[in-house]
Amino acid sequence: MHESKWIPTVCYQCKAECAILARVEDGVVKEVKGNPRARGKMCVKGMAGITTLYSNERLKHPLKRVGERGEGRFERIGWDEAMDIMEKKLRALIARGEGHKFTYSMFPHSTTDPKWRFVNAVGGFISTGLPHCDSAKIMAHLHTFGCFPNHHIAPMYFTVPKGGIMILSGRHPFGCLDDACVPRDILDAKERGAKLVVIDPIFRTEAAKADWWIPIKPGGDAALFLGMCHHLLTKGLYDKAFCDKWVREGDMDGLMAFIKDKTPKAMSRICDVPAKDIIKLAEMCAAAPSVCVDAFKSIMYGNAMDWGQAWSIFLVITGNLDNPGGQPMPEIAPMAPVKPTPPAPDLKALGYHRTGPNRDKFDNYTFFLEPTWYAAQAVKDDGLKVFFASECNPALSEMGSGEWREAMKMKNPDGSYKLELFVLTEILPSETMKWADLVLPDQTNFERWELLYMPWWYNFGHTAAVCRPVVEPIGESRHANRVMIELGKRMFPQYFAFKDDVEYYDIELSGVGMSMREVLDNGALWSPGTVGFRKYEDAGRFNTPSGKIELEWRMYENIGRQWPSPELPLEFRKDEEKYPFILVNFRTIFLNNTGAWSQNNAQLRDPVSGLDANPLILNPLDGARLGVADGDIVTVESSTGKVRVPVQFTEKIKPGCAGIIHGFGQTMGKVAARGPWFGDNELIADAGSHLDEQDLRGGEAHVSTRVRISK
Repeated sequence: MHESKWIPTVCYQCKAECAILARVEDGVVKEVKGNPRARGKMCVKGMAGITTLYSNERLKHPLKRVGERGEGRFERIGWDEAMDIMEKKLRALIARGEGHKFTYSMFPHSTTDPKWRFVNAVGGFISTGLPHCDSAKIMAHLHTFGCFPNHHIAPMYFTVPKGGIMILSGRHPFGCLDDACVPRDILDAKERGAKLVVIDPIFRTEAAKADWWIPIKPGGDAALFLGMCHHLLTKGLYDKAFCDKWVREGDMDGLMAFIKDKTPKAMSRICDVPAKDIIKLAEMCAAAPSVCVDAFKSIMYGNAMDWGQAWSIFLVITGNLDNPGGQPMPEIAPMAPVKPTPPAPDLKALGYHRTGPNRDKFDNYTFFLEPTWYAAQAVKDDGLKVFFASECNPALSEMGSGEWREAMKMKNPDGSYKLELFVLTEILPSETMKWADLVLPDQTNFERWELLYMPWWYNFGHTAAVCRPVVEPIGESRHANRVMIELGKRMFPQYFAFKDDVEYYDIELSGVGMSMREVLDNGALWSPGTVGFRKYEDAGRFNTPSGKIELEWRMYENIGRQWPSPELPLEFRKDEEKYPFILVNFRTIFLNNTGAWSQNNAQLRDPVSGLDANPLILNPLDGARLGVADGDIVTVESSTGKVRVPVQFTEKIKPGCAGIIHGFGQTMGKVAARGPWFGDNELIADAGSHLDEQDLRGGEAHVSTRVRISK
């Protein structure tokens, strides 16, 4: 009997996790579209999800490495053998008191993720790509006003009033990991009379839609915002009533002393934005009914924490916290714990507390989660023996990928690998797959159950969403959550007594008086109700130790980090003569930079999309100075590595910058291996080995790497 129906689920072609409808006809997904309950939007990556599902390159069976790591040679095995290998190795690790030398690198959909639960049971730690893009922002907001910030999107653009100012600083919501509603909401706000200001060294779609494009020197954002703060404070243009009421006693005096020499003229020399423009933007913001700042993807600077703190100070002194059109402060719904709950290990007491040159200082300076790239340093230090990963591609798309690949090959004197087991869960062939000992076939969003509990989702109506299987799984694929639950039942039955992943999610939802059945009946979405603004007024306090906004970070006094520095760390400012260009990495709507999902998706990699090459873009002024012509093949070299790449000239990039799309360079997979691609991470400074000050300032080198270019 012929059957066709629309089924609500969640897209997972990127981390935005938009609510969608899938049209299933006779057991086959034929069409997808945005869910009207979530305003019905979808991007091109989401539309290509069907191609991912039915790709002839799908990983369908567990694979075991044959030969050496890096060769990418495997043999098919069964699930029982794969589970036995993982269990045996982890039991041996625990038996010798080294459970803390186990990590799972993943994108956590919630702190109650079953994978996280399993890691805690073993006694290991979670690593993630979050520090790759937004941990600095998270920590800056937590330190300053006690808010766990909106993760994917900072402002709620649909609340921006007429005359409001929307600032995108190095942020590409029209072509990055975003709720698909965001571009339309920005344009709708402009139609209401709001202004869009784009601060970016590259003129992209966002700049084309902007009222004002400000080309900035990469990494100069902290300086620009401190220059604005100086003007607002010294000219009395700040929200004095708000600051008097809500800022901790003494902090405004400290801020005035700190900001004294951060004049627009002085900051202009750092950020390469004219002082008059810094003043103009400051006065625009002072006169506006609301100001929001969105910089989620721009904070991959070596001074990311400084930038996050400077931007937080700016939001405070303009009074734009938890107001319509300002910085939202989301509330977290009380999901129920699944009991008994394995205790989170005290890693420091076990001898593990971060890696790298500044490990002894991390008592004072803490990331939200351990960065994935530190796995390389941990292997070198004998601090990591078993590594699981899913939804990440550290061999290609994260800082220090070269160092990471080398660490995977490191051996002991007896010839065994220092990292004893590396397990990767993946949907399509990825570059990281070449280094894995076990490759487990993952399920797409059309084949799996998953509760996505995201208190920071964009429209605040998606506090919980259910991803459900709408078709039978391809091959022997299993979702990573279910694999960890099954392994948990083998090893820790006391913590995994629930029936399966669906029952696990059901227990969690009971905390908000819901169930999986009720959420599904509601179109696979659940919301706590209203957004609410200025919730600190009802509470009478902010969620900080003092109950007030804390502009000065006193916990870092012993390392001199109470106030933000306007400059990049010295390690990113040296050798300017030898490496005169700044490498600027940017995103594209056609690529999820973890790679495998979209790099091997033919629907996203054809000439129609424009992605049949990944050239280095330069300003024509720089091309004339270098004596190179459009289309020439040039050598791009950094202190870390070098590549050969074609050049494309455009006036849409600031002189002195060299632009490249981030995340390319994959060789695994028939689609990905096509064309003159190269990986930008070959040029980016390795992590842990020689980046010292960067560690303590919470950023990375992605937008701070210096290069030279030659024919």
